[in-house]
Amino acid sequence: MMQLLAVGAQVGTLFFYVLLGFLGRRFKILNAQGDKVISDIVFYFAMPALTITSMNLKVSGRELTNAFLILAAAVVLVLGSYALCVILGTWWHLPLKTNYAFRISAAFGNVAYLGFPVAYFLWGQLGVFYAAMFALGHNILFWTLGVWLMQDHREAAGPDWRSILNINVLAIILGLFLAIFHIQLPPLIFRPLDGLGQATIPLALLLVGSMLAESPIRTLAGNKIVYLIVAVRLIILPLLALGAMFLVPGWDKTVRLLVIMEMAMPAAAIAPAVARKYDGDYNLISEGVVATTLVSLLTIPLWAWLLNYHIMT
Repeated sequence: MMQLLAVGAQVGTLFFYVLLGFLGRRFKILNAQGDKVISDIVFYFAMPALTITSMNLKVSGRELTNAFLILAAAVVLVLGSYALCVILGTWWHLPLKTNYAFRISAAFGNVAYLGFPVAYFLWGQLGVFYAAMFALGHNILFWTLGVWLMQDHREAAGPDWRSILNINVLAIILGLFLAIFHIQLPPLIFRPLDGLGQATIPLALLLVGSMLAESPIRTLAGNKIVYLIVAVRLIILPLLALGAMFLVPGWDKTVRLLVIMEMAMPAAAIAPAVARKYDGDYNLISEGVVATTLVSLLTIPLWAWLLNYHIMT
């Protein structure tokens, strides 16, 4: 019990920022327009800076191998998650638009806004380096398959390469290039980027808290599909990842732990914005994001405790 409380306290400190964002929105310090500004700052400035500086490490050959294993694991697990969601959506006889919203909510996680801070807190800069590789595989699928799910399927539409090759994906590619060729950024460039990158964690979590305060949480209780999203996203998919990691016992323990923890993240915070842009079921996706984020306040510390002290000791 003391170990659980210790892990909960460590991860729980991240959610101090979530609470601040929640209170800021409730007391009208933050608003929807401010959220958009914060989101753009995180997306276009802070997160790319954190990615580049966290990947600008003197990594060993083994760590580079681990990074590519994580990239492969992300692609396989996200595709497997999507296949499971297709089966469940068909089994539940969900209407087409609702079915697509369920798939994007359950199959894609918040591996950046929440995944990076958790990885940084648990494993430091190397954790963010690994998390960035997971995010690369995840984001390629999100900005292709995920965007396709929200589009009008009466019209043929290919992948939006401008979305796929967004600044964060380019930052991961640049950071990987620097890591592979052991190129260290000069202090004149590294220091301002590092300072900017450190803002990612509080700003991203403030944004999550503000989003929670925006939604009428009491309306979630009667939506059975939201319960399904929570169960799949926070319990079934981490268990799927856990089973997959037991099949590769030769992999580094940190790698296996990180992959499972990334699969335990709540629904992707950016998914409602994508649904709104492409006329998807924005309401259901927003409810899924809110519900999974709330429940993850309990499940993320629990998963970290179970994995570190009981399952992968």
